[in-house]
Amino acid sequence: MRGFSKTMGYLLSGVFLLSWVFVPGKSWAQVSDKFLKEAKTLTKLEDDFFKKRLNNDLKGAYNYQHPDYKEKISIEEFLYFEGRLESDYRNGVMPHISGLMIPSMEHIKKNTVKRDILGFPRPSYYKWFRNPFIKVQRYSLERISISEDGQYAMVKIVLKGRERLNPAQVRGDIQFDMIRPHVDYWEKVDGKWVITVLVDKTSISGAMKTLYFIPNNNDAWVKKEYVHIDPASLLAEPDPERHALNGKH
Repeated sequence: MRGFSKTMGYLLSGVFLLSWVFVPGKSWAQVSDKFLKEAKTLTKLEDDFFKKRLNNDLKGAYNYQHPDYKEKISIEEFLYFEGRLESDYRNGVMPHISGLMIPSMEHIKKNTVKRDILGFPRPSYYKWFRNPFIKVQRYSLERISISEDGQYAMVKIVLKGRERLNPAQVRGDIQFDMIRPHVDYWEKVDGKWVITVLVDKTSISGAMKTLYFIPNNNDAWVKKEYVHIDPASLLAEPDPERHALNGKH
């Protein structure tokens, strides 16, 4: 009887533990499937957004911008500044740079087509960097991070191409391979992923500044928890334990 009671005790303990582990709710596999699906969607969007910028399709790149950004920046302004423009550029850093004059909206709308030094029309080029001697050619995907509430995402890529030293300074043609990390920040608005915070670290008067291209509370990024998904998981069956890891940004 004592052996029977002991056996029953083990069985009851096992049933209790099973009922505790398998409580109703989302399993890790279900959660991972959800995030992997979103990651695959973001992978396609990122690839298309990259190609729009690589092919200097400024109108296409503008379509990906956050609706708050579009309310502040018109397509004409986006084209005039070749895709590199802070939402508060008239009141922000740009007017304070020595010697820089901000053109009027009337001038911008009449001159969205760029011209060369001789005044002839030239193609517009998307400005990846302020340095005009950097040419982006391709990219590789490093990681996709999606916030646990599914509203924010960071897509980390590595830009690859060629960089040339300013020939006016070095008096020669010196080029070398360029590899630079880059992060595109996405936000889901009304069920659609759009580009939100664009970050640029640039030297202005010797200081490093981070420019946010649209108004956005930075706490939305640094205080959220993320599910990080590596590129390998996008090509394989979901593997929650190996591919979807919870962690803070």
